[in-house]
Amino acid sequence: MMWIFLINIIIFVFFIVKNELSVIKMDIIYIELKNEEINLIKPLWENLKEQHCEVSTYFPGKYGKFSFEERKAQILNKTIAGCIKIDIVKDKDNDQYIGYCVSSILENIGEVDSIYINENYRNSNIGTQLMKRSLHWMDKKNVINKKIVVAVGNEELFSFYKKFNFYPRHIIIEQK
Repeated sequence: MMWIFLINIIIFVFFIVKNELSVIKMDIIYIELKNEEINLIKPLWENLKEQHCEVSTYFPGKYGKFSFEERKAQILNKTIAGCIKIDIVKDKDNDQYIGYCVSSILENIGEVDSIYINENYRNSNIGTQLMKRSLHWMDKKNVINKKIVVAVGNEELFSFYKKFNFYPRHIIIEQK
């Protein structure tokens, strides 16, 4: 009987600790950047690039050679015939940028071009909020077709994107 009592105490303590940890609040703010402020996402984008290099099955070198200046030009070029939205997330407690999302609309097709959350802040609803902000913006612009390109090796993100009704449709095979 004593061991049942001990197990119940352990389970009780576990739930208290779990609930206490989930109550910890962060002072997080979401900021919509102007196009000319895009350089603020550079350190975060560099982290995303490094992550792509690590998980890429076939093209880690291609990701490694790709510069922020090239990516920035690709994104800003979308403003010629369309529009972009850049959201950045800041942890006010430590004055650090911890995530971002770049979205675009071109020819009535909405795309989440790039999204990244610092590893220490994942699973804390920040990515969900960024996606909601992006999709709400697209909805306000009456976008019907929406897409996200996920690099091979990053398939673990499919379950996250499924929460927003995104599913794999095409597989593009590129010559190495």
